[in-house]
Amino acid sequence: MSRPDRVVVHLASPALFVGASADGTGADTDVVTDEHGLPHLPRHRLAARLGAGASDALAVAPGLAGARDELFGRGGSHGADRILRVGHAVLGDRVRAAVARALAGRAEPVRSTLRRAVTDAYTALESGIEAGPDGAPEPGRLRTHRVLLPGLTLTAALTWASPPREEHWRLLARACLATTRIGLRGTRGRGRVDVRLAGPGDTDPHAVTLRLAVPAGGRGDRGGAPV
Repeated sequence: MSRPDRVVVHLASPALFVGASADGTGADTDVVTDEHGLPHLPRHRLAARLGAGASDALAVAPGLAGARDELFGRGGSHGADRILRVGHAVLGDRVRAAVARALAGRAEPVRSTLRRAVTDAYTALESGIEAGPDGAPEPGRLRTHRVLLPGLTLTAALTWASPPREEHWRLLARACLATTRIGLRGTRGRGRVDVRLAGPGDTDPHAVTLRLAVPAGGRGDRGGAPV
């Protein structure tokens, strides 16, 4: 069976992927977009969340600590000591190709107007009172936040510096299952996600991820003890 070649991130609630948009949207907290105005989840943020999920998974599988260091680097390093590279989590190829065609050859200010419309199609503005250092609301400090709409599915390509072993796939699958929130203010009902591994063809990412998360032969991760 072919191995997964990407990570799929499905947004179950509005998400704040804070950054600079192509044209600026006027929000106090903007959303990161590419040169065409399409929002995405930067690779370093996705890798950081997967690394945290992998560390959480070690609570029940301490024998995979070595695989965690090889996948994500020792101490969360972004250097050459890690074998896994995760791309930006982006919208589908068809969407990106269609937007690129729509913007091709457009001059300003039409290009900026269309690009801003692309961003608006995938995001919404939310307003709220700014919280102070103690968490209490600051009177008169109304702020706006641009969030990604729930229901969007983003995909990130996987590349490897060296061939992954079974324990690498097992820990990566468990890291995906453990990653349930991404983005700013995830503890306030924002950024709930389903993260799964997907392979070539019409495979079910949930089934693929669950299959890889189970030790081969039903053996555990604590020196071969049964699960």
